[in-house]
Amino acid sequence: MAQSFTQEYLQIPAVTRAYTTACVLTTAAVQLEFITPFQLYFNPDLIFKRYQLWRLITNFLFFGPLGFSFLFNMIFLYPFSWQLIDFFNSVFIDLFGLNHTLKEIEMITCH
Repeated sequence: MAQSFTQEYLQIPAVTRAYTTACVLTTAAVQLEFITPFQLYFNPDLIFKRYQLWRLITNFLFFGPLGFSFLFNMIFLYPFSWQLIDFFNSVFIDLFGLNHTLKEIEMITCH
């Protein structure tokens, strides 16, 4: 079963996989009290005056405490990210007139 989970995990597009993994790890770190939500939230004063640049990214990675709301956010994130990838594929093709989608290019370069 571990191998099938790994195979399924690796079939997720790289950007979606990285973002989802970062969200889960951030939430786990908060849940285990390694960090607090106050270290993650967007605060322009702390970003520009104290150069806490991670706040530009981490505010998009934390969805609140572990629970049903987090689970539903992760469940809805997956199909919406696929739609976003398909949208950018079509825009990329329309803008540059390419015959290959990004998925095909990725398959060619990875093999």
